[in-house]
Amino acid sequence: MNVIKDSQCTKDTPVRLGVAASPIYGKGIAIEPQYPGRLTTAHDQRIYLPRLLPLEAYDKIFVCFSAGKDSLASYIKLLELGVPKAKITLLHHDVDGGNALRRMDWPVTLNYVRSFAEAEGVSLCVSWRVNGFFGELYRLGASWPIQYEDNGGVKVCRLTDPQIKSNHFRQAGDDEQLRKLGYRMKFPAKSMDLSRRWCSAYLKISVSDAVIRNLNSTTTGSDNVKLLVVSGERRAESVGRSKYNEMEIHRINAIKRSRRLVHHWRPVIDYSLRDVWEVCGRYGVTPHPCYSAGWCRCSCAACIFSLPCHWAGYRELFPAEYEAIRQDEIRLGFTIDNKKPLDEFIGNAKSCVYHGNEKALRQLVSGEFTSSDIYTPEWDFPVGAFRGSEGGPC
Repeated sequence: MNVIKDSQCTKDTPVRLGVAASPIYGKGIAIEPQYPGRLTTAHDQRIYLPRLLPLEAYDKIFVCFSAGKDSLASYIKLLELGVPKAKITLLHHDVDGGNALRRMDWPVTLNYVRSFAEAEGVSLCVSWRVNGFFGELYRLGASWPIQYEDNGGVKVCRLTDPQIKSNHFRQAGDDEQLRKLGYRMKFPAKSMDLSRRWCSAYLKISVSDAVIRNLNSTTTGSDNVKLLVVSGERRAESVGRSKYNEMEIHRINAIKRSRRLVHHWRPVIDYSLRDVWEVCGRYGVTPHPCYSAGWCRCSCAACIFSLPCHWAGYRELFPAEYEAIRQDEIRLGFTIDNKKPLDEFIGNAKSCVYHGNEKALRQLVSGEFTSSDIYTPEWDFPVGAFRGSEGGPC
């Protein structure tokens, strides 16, 4: 398996896989992985999937849409394969969960996602865990409920018994009983273990699973439903992702219990960084402003995997938010780096912020972004496109 790591990629790296795909939708063609899936463990064997169904056989295709380049390329790949937009729903998880006081993500991300969906004329479902990252960070009791937008309204995924009890004790102000039901009080760990790196598990993965289950009955109208979940992980990003399979049986697959078949496909898993940018450039879509401001990955603005230069950039653009996180470290007695306080982690690192694109910086800080900003007539690589591979989720 010849993987060109992101850190080794430049704009001069040859395009291998990022060429325009030939339409196959409606031709009965079952897509097979470029490399066979792993069968090493019992878990590998349970989720092994040798090929997808023909794309037209799925009732709905959900694209996990972070607003980053890889989710953009995954969506575009579906279009080039001939998938009708009416078959696609973009799924975006708002990691801040409507928290009125604190924010972990870029202020512009949600507006970017909404603008892209509007410009493309494609269905969008925004979901979140109530109170978002900081609600989970300071959580007493069971996890907060999961909500999502549906047909102009907000729906709540089914509550567990601990969540119901926690709601009661929160209203009563009974912290002692809440603590018995669970608590967090520490930042996510920089770890592959999702029970410790809880931001991915609680704010994205579990939210996605719950929402797709709920959307199942409302979007398909079918008892024997077939769903495809598409996401943009790539092997070249990290050691952890290099071990992923291209396709597998999804976690919420439940053929016997719920007559719900769910497959998972990572269509750009073997793409190089150059391949991905080739796809985005061919479509002429404006990248998320963080790339044009100097960031190499579109993670949360205050992602725990940020390098010192990214934290220095965050401190430059969002000084009040940075100071609030420093105070969180003091209050919790737990650092976001897990090893040293944030100021010490940054040290004398130079800010990664690029000041040559005033519009992108203004969008990042203000959160303003409209559908008229989505396409770029004269597309070029953003300044952060080839600044390495670190500083984002692994």
